[in-house]
Amino acid sequence: MIELEGMQMAIKVLPVTGEQPDLLSAAIALGDRYAKRLGLLTPPAYRKYADNGGLLVALEGDELVGYALFGLPKRSQYVRLSTCVWQRNAEGTGSLGS
Repeated sequence: MIELEGMQMAIKVLPVTGEQPDLLSAAIALGDRYAKRLGLLTPPAYRKYADNGGLLVALEGDELVGYALFGLPKRSQYVRLSTCVWQRNAEGTGSLGS
């Protein structure tokens, strides 16, 4: 359970592969929703992150509320966070990334 600005939510964080089209499509839709802030990533870019183990989604119940795209290190000890998106749950409450 995590708490965001006074709201308690049960959030599950799961890795996504290219073989999970429902979660992959939901992450793409959320990214498209915030494309003005993030820039537009193409569906193949999301699939590449997923296939390389670099897509995590956050679920509240069955609803996708956020995701992170990241690169796993090849020669470095550091993970490279490319994008982190968190959906606003209600107007005026705000959340991470809003």
